[in-house]
Amino acid sequence: MQGPPRFSLSGLITTNAGSSKATIGVKLTPASMVLATLQQSLPGVYVEAAVPDIQNNSITVHLNKAVTQHAKVAWFVVN
Repeated sequence: MQGPPRFSLSGLITTNAGSSKATIGVKLTPASMVLATLQQSLPGVYVEAAVPDIQNNSITVHLNKAVTQHAKVAWFVVN
């Protein structure tokens, strides 16, 4: 990959209290890479993975454990 990065898609996804993951529909390509980070301080909680699913046009963000409150995660796709 050469040249400057292109952020074609980005947004916020919320993981509900009692859950450790959330999924959002996004148009992806085989070259899509997803980065995600929490947008609030939740001690002991971190983003474990942001998994692109090209066949189903979605991204699932996985946290390391279920949260006790809503957790906002910012994500973006690099093509």
